[in-house]
Amino acid sequence: MNGALMPADEVRVSPFDLGWSVGWAAFETMPGYEGRIFGFLRHFERLKHSAGVMGIYVPAPEIIETAVSQVLDVNGLGSGRSRIRLSLSSGDHSLIGSDETKEVEGSVMVTAVNVVEQKNQVVLQASPFSHNERSGLSGCKTSSYGDNLVALRQAHKAGADEAIMLNTVGQLCECATANIFLVSNEKLMTPSLDTGCLAGVTRSIIIELAREDGLTVEEGELGMIDVSNADEIFLTSSMRGVQSAVMMRSGSEVVGAVTNRLSELYHKRVREELGL
Repeated sequence: MNGALMPADEVRVSPFDLGWSVGWAAFETMPGYEGRIFGFLRHFERLKHSAGVMGIYVPAPEIIETAVSQVLDVNGLGSGRSRIRLSLSSGDHSLIGSDETKEVEGSVMVTAVNVVEQKNQVVLQASPFSHNERSGLSGCKTSSYGDNLVALRQAHKAGADEAIMLNTVGQLCECATANIFLVSNEKLMTPSLDTGCLAGVTRSIIIELAREDGLTVEEGELGMIDVSNADEIFLTSSMRGVQSAVMMRSGSEVVGAVTNRLSELYHKRVREELGL
């Protein structure tokens, strides 16, 4: 917390910190493999974007990398998989911000925990709640996560694992905690960033890998009809990697060939980048 290692139950956050009081904070969730972070610079660049929109100061990447390494080490997470969360808030400041150009000190928090194994396949339900693609924070990864959690919790109550969210004009956008991909006639399709979906780090890697492997990839406007007609559905996020998905009551449990192939390529990229 702010450069100091401490037990979680000793961390203190001011009740006037805007991250706590109004959700004015940016965050990143990063995957750790054998004590090393996959895709750190991609996560850092997205953090800079989100924090920049919110006017939150971002420490230098080497400062953050050092903090992440220390937290992994002190928690004995040098082997296996881990989940690292980095949060930045603007501290105790006016709701309307400041004209100051100097570096304003806020809160920087890094936590790490063991990863719980993901399911091989998840069940999806369409959410009645929309993602606002015209929001001032659209495309930013912020702690203002209430809309996503309402959708996710409703899906869980209905017996699903994840919620599919459309934007305000009915276009397929994303899931509550993941990006979504469809495979149809051996073509890979995913909502474009214009729909308001998060520019997922794993999303961008999968698009690169698919194109390198000769697969046609289209980023565009999709709808629930495309989900219904898809040969395969899979989700991506930093913690799930590539995860097969099916609609609730679809009756299908088969993981498709394209999904399997991209999952293999993703894990190969992880091993190569980290030297595992």
